[in-house]
Amino acid sequence: MSPAPRLVLKQSTGWFAAGWQFGEALLTLSDAAFKLFAWLCLNADRHTGQVRVPLSEISRELRKPETWTQPALKELAANGVCRWMEPVVEIADLYWPYEKQPSGDSAQDYVAEVRRMLLAPACVRCRFTPADEKLARELHRRGVGLTQIQRAILLGCSRKYATLLGSGAARAPIASLSYFSEIIEEVCHTITADSYWAYVHRKAVELERQWLSRTGGPANQSAS
Repeated sequence: MSPAPRLVLKQSTGWFAAGWQFGEALLTLSDAAFKLFAWLCLNADRHTGQVRVPLSEISRELRKPETWTQPALKELAANGVCRWMEPVVEIADLYWPYEKQPSGDSAQDYVAEVRRMLLAPACVRCRFTPADEKLARELHRRGVGLTQIQRAILLGCSRKYATLLGSGAARAPIASLSYFSEIIEEVCHTITADSYWAYVHRKAVELERQWLSRTGGPANQSAS
């Protein structure tokens, strides 16, 4: 049996490693947001997952008005695909196939990313207190990866939304990082295929939409 022919790139630069994350984005994002995501992936720094470019230039590159680009960027941020702090757009670890290189104070960067991931879901109403920061730093010290924390938040929020949707009575949203402590341990000690986490992400997005549709938005509830 002859070996399969070796794949050879026609062009050694300018390409992007599109893995399951790219396929997941294709299924969950609108056409505009996915097109923007694809452009960001092709232009982001491979070491940081960042594109440092103003909104106006993105619009010019894509030949779209800013009224098209801005909502697409907001959708990427709302779905946890990217973090947008003009003029920097950074693709989230969950959607970036390359290992990011730490910059500056790695512990502080880690805490900042945990905070961003924690505050993104609508069912979380957290002030990110010193206790939350202390727990985040402890997770960093233990070597818990940001991908594992992201997965724990997705899993925990999916379960929370299922509870909120299944109960007629009002329930308090998630108020602290400690809510996810046991789920983080669960994720760290469970070997699960990437396809499962893609399903969890889709489920979390679907349940969040259902909950927001029913309540009219997270502002209807207050953290305890």
